[in-house]
Amino acid sequence: MRTAGAAGAADAMGHGADAPGHGAVGPGFGAVGPGFGGQPPALARASGWRRGLAWVVDFSLVITLAVLLGFLTFNRVSAMLTDAPGLAETGVWKVVTSGGDLAGAGQALGESLWNRSLRAVQQGFALLVLGTFLYQFLALAFTGTTLGKALLGLRVVPATADGAAADGAAAPSRPARRSAAVRAGVTSIADVGLLALACCLLVGGAFLLAGFVVVLAVVAFLANGIPAALGARRSLADRLAGTAVSGGLMRATAQRTAHLTAHYTAQGGRAARQAAQRVAESERAQAAMAHGRRLIPRGRRERAPLDGANAGAAPDGPGPPE
Repeated sequence: MRTAGAAGAADAMGHGADAPGHGAVGPGFGAVGPGFGGQPPALARASGWRRGLAWVVDFSLVITLAVLLGFLTFNRVSAMLTDAPGLAETGVWKVVTSGGDLAGAGQALGESLWNRSLRAVQQGFALLVLGTFLYQFLALAFTGTTLGKALLGLRVVPATADGAAADGAAAPSRPARRSAAVRAGVTSIADVGLLALACCLLVGGAFLLAGFVVVLAVVAFLANGIPAALGARRSLADRLAGTAVSGGLMRATAQRTAHLTAHYTAQGGRAARQAAQRVAESERAQAAMAHGRRLIPRGRRERAPLDGANAGAAPDGPGPPE
């Protein structure tokens, strides 16, 4: 009867193991399915219109800087022309050293004022180009994005061998400083550098050369901007710096959040299912053991009449000696 109880317990345990709801973890709670297991989804490629709007935002900052520098340069030139004591001292010195050539002294005074004003204008344009470069370089080197790109959900990342945006846990989130410097330099030259040089040449009187530089500036701007809206959407600055613009700053964040949420939800469901499985197996084991204990006393009661019959047959034998 002990064998029958053990068999009942084994049958109960075997039935629990074969049950579809309590066996091995099913496909719904096993390995995380496509889109949620393994590597997170790749970053999206930046669209042309988003890159265009990002450039408009960034260039508006450059225009703001240009207006501030223009106002500063105008005040500097005005201060030079209205500095009566300084002009008087310069004029007297020119007259004294002119050897009686008053016309030459006046011309020298005018040329001095013009050269000082020209240097102030050139310094203003140089500060504009430098400011644009520093803005691009610092933003890319330390954050991987500029203000315009951040508002449009874009960022600059190192490019892979096929020109795509690098992604994955080991991929850096921003370009190296050398790449950031190259990209910032090309962008600054294409956007404002050549135009600033043309303006300086124009103010200096080199009209033909200034016109040539203006044409060169337009060509450089188009050569840098058109590839950003076509094909792999990598501008000339991206190709020279080995970078790419990813359009997944917000989208990839949402996808990664969904990926992690689904991943940990699946893990929690699997753990809960395994815990329920262990509880069910424990309950079945306890029920089988109780069933076995009920069977064992019944076997003992069946052997009790046999023991009584053997005791009643004992007087038929020889009695004790008298």
